[in-house]
Amino acid sequence: MASMPSICTLKLIMLCGGICIFLCGILIVNFEDPLNYRYMVQQSKLKLNYVFGSSLQVNDSEGKRINNSEKSGGDRNCEKCVYSQELNSWSLQQRNSTECLRIYRETASSPTQWQTEEDVIKNVAHLQQCQWHKQEQAAEKFRSELKGCCHAAYNCLVTQKNTPVGTELTYDAEPKQKIKITHPIFSIFPKESSFSSQQYKRCAVIGNGGILVNSSCGAEIDQADFVFRCNLPPMGGNFAQDIGTKTNLVTANPSIITKRYAELHDRRKPFFTNLTVYNEALLLLPAFSYTKNTVLCFRALYTLQDFQAKQKVVFFNPVYLQHLTEFWLSKGIQVKRLSTGIMVVSVALELCEEVWIYGFWPFGKNVEGQVTSHHYFDDLLPKPDVHSMPLEFYQLLQMHGKGIIKLQTAHCQADSEKMGNI
Repeated sequence: MASMPSICTLKLIMLCGGICIFLCGILIVNFEDPLNYRYMVQQSKLKLNYVFGSSLQVNDSEGKRINNSEKSGGDRNCEKCVYSQELNSWSLQQRNSTECLRIYRETASSPTQWQTEEDVIKNVAHLQQCQWHKQEQAAEKFRSELKGCCHAAYNCLVTQKNTPVGTELTYDAEPKQKIKITHPIFSIFPKESSFSSQQYKRCAVIGNGGILVNSSCGAEIDQADFVFRCNLPPMGGNFAQDIGTKTNLVTANPSIITKRYAELHDRRKPFFTNLTVYNEALLLLPAFSYTKNTVLCFRALYTLQDFQAKQKVVFFNPVYLQHLTEFWLSKGIQVKRLSTGIMVVSVALELCEEVWIYGFWPFGKNVEGQVTSHHYFDDLLPKPDVHSMPLEFYQLLQMHGKGIIKLQTAHCQADSEKMGNI
C-alpha cells in the first residue's frame, strides 16, 4: 500500500496550480481579448460599410495614428481604430487619385515632351486607368475661341444665306483657283445651315481606326445625341457591336466615290443602295476643296436626288476650312492639309456640349503592344505626306487631358446602363 503524500507536498501542488491558473488568466487577457476585440471591430466596420458605402473615410492624421498603433502592438486600448486592410485600401485610392491627377496634368501640357511613339502609347495606357471628367470652364473657353474663329453653326456648310449669287469661292486646297456661284449652282445649296439652331448635349465622332476592333463601343456610341462618321465606312453585321448603328452625318472623300463607283458614270444604283445604311444622315462632301471634286460632288447630289434617297447632300464651306486651318496652325498642327477627322471634330466642338471621340489611333499597335490594322475594316495605309495623323492625335490627347474632349482608346463598358459612371 502506497504511502499518503505529506502535508508539505500537498501545499506545493496547490501553490503551483494557483500560479498556473494566474498565468493562464494573464494569457487570456493579453491574447484572447484582443482577438475578440479585432473580430468585433471588423464586424462593426463591415456593417458601417454596408450602410454608408465608400463615403466612410478616415483623415490623414487618424491614418498615421492607426498605423503607429498597429506597429507598436496591435489595437489594444484604441476604441476608434479602423481595420488596417480597409485603411490601406483607402490610402491606395488616394495615391491613385494623386497619380491620375499628375498624369492628366502632364498630358494637358505641351505634347512635344513625348518624343517617341512608345512614350505616347505608355501615357495613353496610364490614362486608361484613370476616370475622365469634363472640365466645364476649359471646354467652354475652347468652344468660344473656336467659334470666334470659325463659327461652324453658320459657316461650316455652304448655304444660300452665306454664299449668295455672284460670290467667288476660293478653293481651300487650291488657293489660286476660284469658282463663281451662278444661279444653277446657287439653287442646289440649302437655304440655311442644318446646324444654325441646333445644340446637342453629347456627340460622338467616329474615326475608322483599327483600335475599334473588339472595342464593344457600339452601344455607347448609339446613345449619343448626334453621331458623326468619316469617309463612308462600312457598317452593319459584325461591325455593329464595335461601331454602333446610328449616323447623323457622314463624310465622303471624293476619291472613294471615284474608286468604288467609277465616278458615278455607270455605278449610280450601287452608290444609292450602299448609302441606305446611313438612314437619313447628312452626306457632307468637300465640293470646293479641289477643282476636280466639284463636278463629282454635284453628280453625287444628283444621283441621290434621282433615286429619292433619304440622305441630304451638303457641302463644306471652303471659307470655313481656310479659317479652321489657321486656327489649328495656331495650336501647333502644321500640316499640308487637315484630315477629315479633325475637321469633323472641330464642327462637333462648336455644336455639342460634350464630345466623345472613338477610333482615332495613328499607331500600328495598341497599348497592350498588339498589332492593330489601320482601319477596323481593312489595313490599307493612307497616302504619305498628305495628313499628319500623329500630330493631330497628340493635340486631341492634350485636349483629353484638359477635360475638353473625351478620347476613347480602350474597350467600352458593355453595359450601357453604366454610362453615368464613365
